[in-house]
Amino acid sequence: MSAVPARRTSLVPAVSQVAEVEGLRGSRRAGFAGGLPTQRDRLVAAMGELVAELGETAIGIHHVCQRAGVSRRTFYDLYVDRDACLLDTLGVAQDRLVGAVADAVDSSGREWEDRAVAASRALVGVLCADRILGYLCVVAPLAAGRDALALRSVAMDEIGQLLGEAPSVEPAADVVLAAALGGVWELLRRHLSEEVPQSDLQAAATYGLLAPFIGRRRAVIRASAVGHPSAFVTRWTPSDAGVNQQLGLLVTELTRQTLEYLDEHPDATNVAVARAVDVRHESQMSRHLARLQQAGVVRCHKSGRTNAWQLTPHGREALQTVKDSRTPAGDLK
Repeated sequence: MSAVPARRTSLVPAVSQVAEVEGLRGSRRAGFAGGLPTQRDRLVAAMGELVAELGETAIGIHHVCQRAGVSRRTFYDLYVDRDACLLDTLGVAQDRLVGAVADAVDSSGREWEDRAVAASRALVGVLCADRILGYLCVVAPLAAGRDALALRSVAMDEIGQLLGEAPSVEPAADVVLAAALGGVWELLRRHLSEEVPQSDLQAAATYGLLAPFIGRRRAVIRASAVGHPSAFVTRWTPSDAGVNQQLGLLVTELTRQTLEYLDEHPDATNVAVARAVDVRHESQMSRHLARLQQAGVVRCHKSGRTNAWQLTPHGREALQTVKDSRTPAGDLK
């Protein structure tokens, strides 16, 4: 095993922003004792990769330290034991997932139905695009004990709250929503642990989440829709990630369309980009472009009083990654 921390997961960017869950995260009781963020980042990333590769029962502290490139003394400065590091890693993963779903839901409008569709597509897209994150969020908690299951339950509750008030049903809407989200989690577990094909996973997840609230017929229509802007296309990691610590992003359909438009129309304004990708609200487009700028794939400069946007070298690299992911294997020379 390499002593250099790998950069294949979504975990590291979320570490410094991880939200605390009372009684489980952010306390000595949970095992996180404070310390240098970079060292914790490495341990969390290493633990996440090893759990996904080998399963949590096969991992010792020496495995984690070797993969992370830190000493055992540093490990014990941060965590009371191996299980504390594992719980911290699972918590970071769940926070990262909720954040990705929140981004998708915030861009989908105010209607519960639209927000639920965006959430289901984001869940499937994120967890299938990053299988390490998927394993940590969906599969690993089942064997990691009560506290890990509690973290998963908190994440599911937070996702349910992101949708807003659900349509009134019998029995109580919150109970039905919990059951529907549980069904989506089970579909994802089968895909991740039993290699169930992904072909129908998205449609099934969307249908299962919507049907109890809007009826089977309408749920079928919504589940069969394709090309939703919240659907994830691929994951991009910059070629120099190990040098500058930039860790890439999960590319959505909306991001793909934005990058393609800016590649063909450099110096486009917010309004021009919004019209090209069919985003109706200026504030939504501003938030979207700000996220891409933070990820380092676009840059902004002033043209008079308006913003003008261009791809960065990383943006062109990310766009090429998207194009490569859509090229059939038989077309590759």
